[in-house]
Amino acid sequence: MLYIDPDSCIDCCACAPECPTSAIYQDVEVPANMKEFIAVNEEMSRVSPVITEKRTPLAVPR
Repeated sequence: MLYIDPDSCIDCCACAPECPTSAIYQDVEVPANMKEFIAVNEEMSRVSPVITEKRTPLAVPR
């Protein structure tokens, strides 16, 4: 799972199409059943390491 620092995000939406699970929303478009994850994302983005290199993504189960 990746976290997006809301203070660094410039709302360009470039990350949304890259998400293999379509789990990235603008803050005003987060579905009601996922709103609790806004706070989780903010908290975890503060303690997670910053990604500095590109890797091959893991396979998504279908």
